[in-house]
This record gives sequence, structure tokens and C-alpha cells, in this order.
Amino acid sequence: MIALSNGMLLYHGSYTAVERIDLAKCRAGKDFGKGFYLTGDYEQARSFIPTSMKKLLMEGYPVSNPSVGYVSVFRVCDISALRTFCFQDADREWLHFVAYNRKTILFPEYADTYKTYQVIGGKIANDQTARTLQLYVSGAFGEPGSKEADAFAIQQLLPNRLGDQYCFRDDAAVRQLVFIGSDPVEIGR
Repeated sequence: MIALSNGMLLYHGSYTAVERIDLAKCRAGKDFGKGFYLTGDYEQARSFIPTSMKKLLMEGYPVSNPSVGYVSVFRVCDISALRTFCFQDADREWLHFVAYNRKTILFPEYADTYKTYQVIGGKIANDQTARTLQLYVSGAFGEPGSKEADAFAIQQLLPNRLGDQYCFRDDAAVRQLVFIGSDPVEIGR
């Protein structure tokens, strides 16, 4: 079950240690929209470090040590005052919301459906599944939103293997994360 709880540890893999979260540095176009993304799986966070490093290098930013990244660890504090929503499965609703966040002309009704949630959790569409989502939103499987295209895309995504992710979307949500520390990770090991 995907759910947030007080005291839960969450992890963020990146090219740099993240002690202070700056939502202004977060990009739009990700699975659950703009926000700071974490997972409950340390190894999953670790697996994102090479991707984070590649993106930074491709954009021409200087990196002091391109062979070392970091898994930053956060503890969830009091989430009772936050508006949270967690998708339990990679189903049509999840697929349409992820597709909307990647290509907002698809499923524009989602602009209002989830905008009030400060934290959204659910299955992660990681780099192995990015190609499937790209094909889905481009119409390669048929009209996005059709039963056939949805069923094919979800089948390709292997929902039972997808890990979890949590998107903290505003400052009030981010304030409920306490930085514990960052572990250096050698890339390629």
C-alpha cells in the first residue's frame, strides 16, 4: 500500500546532496507535476543518481565530481494538516494524470482534479518506463484515453514492478520533511 506516515523515511537520489529543498529548482513535466520527489526505497533513489548526473552534464552545468552522487534522507514529520493523495495502482487514473503532467493538452480536466493536493504519491514511471509513456502520449498505442491504448500502456509499464514516489508540491509540504543526512554514492558501483 502506498501511504505516507509520520516518522517515515524517504530518499532522494541526485548529483548533489540536498539539505535544503528549493521548489523553485524543481521542474515541471514530471509524473505528478512540479515538486520535490522522494521514494520509500533507498535503492530506487540510488538508481536515479546516474540519470540526474547525465541530465546535468547534458545541460552543460559544471560538476565537481561526476563519479559521485548522493542519496539524501528525510524523515516525514506531521502530515496530518497536509492534503495528500496516493494512487494505489498504475491504473487508468494514474496513467491519465501522469500523461497530463507530461503533456498538458492531454486530459486537461486533471488541471483541477489534483491541484489542491500538497503531496501526491503513487507508482513511479522511472527511466525504464519513460519510453512507454512517451509513446503513449504521442499516440503510438492509439488515441490516449481509449481503452485499448490505456490497457496496452499499463500492460507495458508492468505495474507490479513499479516502485513508489511522493511529490511534495508546496512549501507547507516541504516543511514536513526533516533532513537526516546524505550518503555519497559512487556512480557505476
